[in-house]
Amino acid sequence: MTRLMFAALLPLVSLAAAPLAAEEGERPGYGEMTAATAPIADAYFAAYTGRDWYRLEALAADDASFEDPTATYVFGGVASAGRTAMMERFRVGYAGITHMEFETARRFVSGDLAIYEGELDWGLDLGDGTLVSSVTPMVIILTVENGKVVKHRDYVDYAPFNAAVKAARGA
Repeated sequence: MTRLMFAALLPLVSLAAAPLAAEEGERPGYGEMTAATAPIADAYFAAYTGRDWYRLEALAADDASFEDPTATYVFGGVASAGRTAMMERFRVGYAGITHMEFETARRFVSGDLAIYEGELDWGLDLGDGTLVSSVTPMVIILTVENGKVVKHRDYVDYAPFNAAVKAARGA
């Protein structure tokens, strides 16, 4: 490679490598952000699946949000904006959950995102004396900023739950 070609390519190589390492005063690089995100997301995930609302609340940002867009046709709109609304949803809305255990099939953290994929073994008291248990495929995606979870998204295949409800009600 001639010196002229190398000199022409050098700025492009520098631009491509720039996101991998942070300059002083700039936002963290990929590796730094991933390393900072992992312990916060893992602690939040453990608190969520363990229904430890006190511990989870301490890990959520004031403006955190929760949403399960896949629950629309099962439970109606499931979204909460702000930590206070989120915590009320978890403490009150999840009060009927009899058990909740997540079996992780895959977990990875990439930058400010943590993704947990697996199956949720859970039970719900439907409020009329009917108890339903099911195992549902699930993906949980958490976004972490400034040491706190700012977005929590659940994606659930509710077909096994709906089948369990139907069976429990004898329909």
